[in-house]
Amino acid sequence: MKKQRKSSGIIIIGNEILSGKTLEKNSNFMCKELFSIGISCEEIAIIKDDKSRIIEKLNVFRKKYNYVFTSGGIGPTHDDITSDSVASALGKKLILNTEAKKRLEKHYADDVLTKARLKMAYMPENSILIDNPVSVAPGFEIENIFVFPGVPKIMQVMFKEKVRSFDEGLRYYKKTVSTKLSEGIIGEYIEKIQKKFSSLEIGSYPYFKKNAFGVSLVIKGDDDLQVTNACDEIFNYINSINGNPEIF
Repeated sequence: MKKQRKSSGIIIIGNEILSGKTLEKNSNFMCKELFSIGISCEEIAIIKDDKSRIIEKLNVFRKKYNYVFTSGGIGPTHDDITSDSVASALGKKLILNTEAKKRLEKHYADDVLTKARLKMAYMPENSILIDNPVSVAPGFEIENIFVFPGVPKIMQVMFKEKVRSFDEGLRYYKKTVSTKLSEGIIGEYIEKIQKKFSSLEIGSYPYFKKNAFGVSLVIKGDDDLQVTNACDEIFNYINSINGNPEIF
């Protein structure tokens, strides 16, 4: 029996994202990492630091997807309410995690572990810590929810390390055919190929560089042979009409 591909949803939390003050980079990074190990990202939501909104979105996502990843709202300031919101969404108590506290105490041994900093050790009961090799304050996982900080440099290290454990051997197969021809010229043929290879996903992406333009066609799917066959048919067609195709 063929393995079922796992699905995921991403929730980005932070007023600073929605106000435009901070450029949102985390979901793009997450999607790339998930794609590389064959996990499908089905949906991305960007929401405010609002407890009711966070709870609502968590409860929807955790029922729809195998994995839910959040980013933002687990720092030391008053508007960092993600941990409390996760606890409420799951009907759990928000508690001081003793291991997280120990890590913070060691990290701030030559400084002051203020009440604000200690806040980063509070998380839902029965949470499993996600290591933070950059700034020590851990993320956490509980049920199918995985909670990460919002600072990209910190989140990326933590996320990349964590998702390695999700690798179940399912991979996406992907090939790209690039041509100098426009979508208007090849669009009808690509539509026929998409219908013929209905289990594949064929994306068409115009590009512009220097004084040239063209289209990159990305063929993606679960079956390596089908991806290769579709790629070959597209390549041969474009080559037949002098489109100078290239395969990557």
